[in-house]
Amino acid sequence: MGKGDHGRLTRSLGLRHVFALSTGAMLSSGLFLLPGIAAAKAGPAAVLAYLLAGLMAVPAMLSVSELATALPKAGGAYYFLERALGPAVGTVAGFGTWLSLVLKDAFAMVGMSAYLVLVLDVNATVLALVLIAMFTLVNVVGSKASASMQLALVVVVLGAMAWFIVEGLAETASRGFDGSNLDPFFTTGVSGITAVVGLVFVSFGGLTKVASAAEEVEDPSQRIPLGMALSLATATVVYTLGVLVTIALVPPDVLHGDLAPIHTAAQAVLPKIGVWLVVVAALAAFSSAVNAGILAAARYPMAMARDGLLPARMGALSRFGTPVVGVVMTGSAIALVVVAFDIESIAKMASAFVLLTLGLVNLAVLVLRASEIRSYAPAFRSPLYPFTQLVGMAISAYLIVRLGVSALVFVAIVSALGWAWHHLYATPRTDRAGAIRHVFRRWGRGADEALEREISAAMAGHGLRSVDDYPGLIARAVVLSVPAGTDITEAASRAAAVLSDRIGVSTERVTERFLETGSLWIQSSDDHPTATPVALFDAIQTDQLVIVRAAAGIRIPAAWGGSGELVNALFFLAGTSSDPGRSLRLAGELAGFLHSGARACGLATTEAEVKSSLLPGWAVRQYALLPEGRDAGLIGRRVGGLPLPDGVEVAAVTRFGVPLLVEDSLVLEPDDQLTIVGPEGVMPTPGDPAPVV
Repeated sequence: MGKGDHGRLTRSLGLRHVFALSTGAMLSSGLFLLPGIAAAKAGPAAVLAYLLAGLMAVPAMLSVSELATALPKAGGAYYFLERALGPAVGTVAGFGTWLSLVLKDAFAMVGMSAYLVLVLDVNATVLALVLIAMFTLVNVVGSKASASMQLALVVVVLGAMAWFIVEGLAETASRGFDGSNLDPFFTTGVSGITAVVGLVFVSFGGLTKVASAAEEVEDPSQRIPLGMALSLATATVVYTLGVLVTIALVPPDVLHGDLAPIHTAAQAVLPKIGVWLVVVAALAAFSSAVNAGILAAARYPMAMARDGLLPARMGALSRFGTPVVGVVMTGSAIALVVVAFDIESIAKMASAFVLLTLGLVNLAVLVLRASEIRSYAPAFRSPLYPFTQLVGMAISAYLIVRLGVSALVFVAIVSALGWAWHHLYATPRTDRAGAIRHVFRRWGRGADEALEREISAAMAGHGLRSVDDYPGLIARAVVLSVPAGTDITEAASRAAAVLSDRIGVSTERVTERFLETGSLWIQSSDDHPTATPVALFDAIQTDQLVIVRAAAGIRIPAAWGGSGELVNALFFLAGTSSDPGRSLRLAGELAGFLHSGARACGLATTEAEVKSSLLPGWAVRQYALLPEGRDAGLIGRRVGGLPLPDGVEVAAVTRFGVPLLVEDSLVLEPDDQLTIVGPEGVMPTPGDPAPVV
């Protein structure tokens, strides 16, 4: 993965990468190392602990999916919590989540050491440290290379485990319940199961890892929720059945002290090649977990540095476009934990912070929904709100308590250190409040109005979806020119008058909505800087755009979200309240074009040239359907029946100044204005008839 324009991470991770990152992060020590420890505490009923842990992770998965589709930014859970609950909680969550990922990856390296001694006669700890260095280097080179390797590793793991589970279930069935090691099933009662649920919850800690790379996912609106759901379902099934087979086949006196239990169980049902394949799968699983963990954890220091909670150099990107300081720091911390702590301590500490983070993530959804920030427009909304989030928070609190005093003390110490760091270092360097201030606005607490603009910008960063009609938005736009000396109030008044006619809302209300929303992107340019104000309306279903051009420039005051910038063009986008995500994505696409195309837009002399400058590689043509004109033959025809060349489409039809909904059944009438867009190579030159075949 390379670095995008302006030092931003680029989007190149697809659904398969999302699935691989999340699944690979979950299928490691929880499966290949932890079953023996879990069975020692809960007996055969440990299999229920894994199933319950997977089910209990569902509320957090739904909440993370909602937040990731609303705020697809690097930093994952930290970014969500900081923006929802404020910098103080964000600092604690950032340190804690990063540390939980480090602990989980160290746990994976301990398991990897146990399996490596089955293959190589070497010092496993030394080899583990060498492998940590290798994965660190891979993540410095690039996250797409890392994610592609992750996909290959996950395929190996799932293939080997499918063979093991099928053969193991057949052997278990042939032995029967009494002939296996499943009887007696409940050896420690319900209390033993609940205690183990908290311990094995670390197995599902990788669920949120992909959210930290959301800024690099193509179309995160669809791929993150689907990828996470598929991943959680797959991991729960593999864990439950894999642990069931292992407990059934391996005698308790062997299993409880075994650090390679899946290998031991495989020896009972698979041929030699199958046993070795399980060892390879285990090593692949541990490798994928560490790889995904470093990729995800490294984004936390970068995101915190962006916000001023850590020194700026910790957010620097390498020439490969990766957060090199965060990657190296994460790899070093994993190596330290591997050397310093025992297996159960690592598992408990990691589970404690996984649970705390997921509980706060559920709280973040409650806060952001209650804040009524209009630009908070997730493409996926968690069902059964707020009960899903309340249940998720209760699960986290209960399981943390069940982990014991040491885990609670660890959480308290790290939280205290994070809080102290925020007040001593970050407070003088940040001037931002979370969405919780919007909830408490009526209690006299000041809301951070800049937060809505930031959430809007994050939403716009999704990139266009296939259903977003960007060419149509540009084609039906109205272009106005204003004389020198026009201020932004006058420019907005003219744009509001046009939009008022189009959407049926008073001019005054249109202007108020643009001021209320505060969603403004300013595109700097040496010659032709521009700005994109955005407002959302209940009265419309189709986004509308008015372009106001001023050769002498219009100054943007603070009341409009600027800081005195002088711009040559204003792009007033009236979006739909029913689908604010689409409107913000369109605004983001428009702003993206203007970063490099502001000059071309500023120098355009006609409306068609303005629109063509906003559609690189496309051409826009407008035709007045006069009864005596050259395009009179189109009058009376249906839009869907026009024989247009491949790639050419009708983008807009205006009748008496009012844009119509473009449908195949729409019949063209005299004096309609027809707007067509298509690739430059097939579109006619200006002045020629419409390109009807």
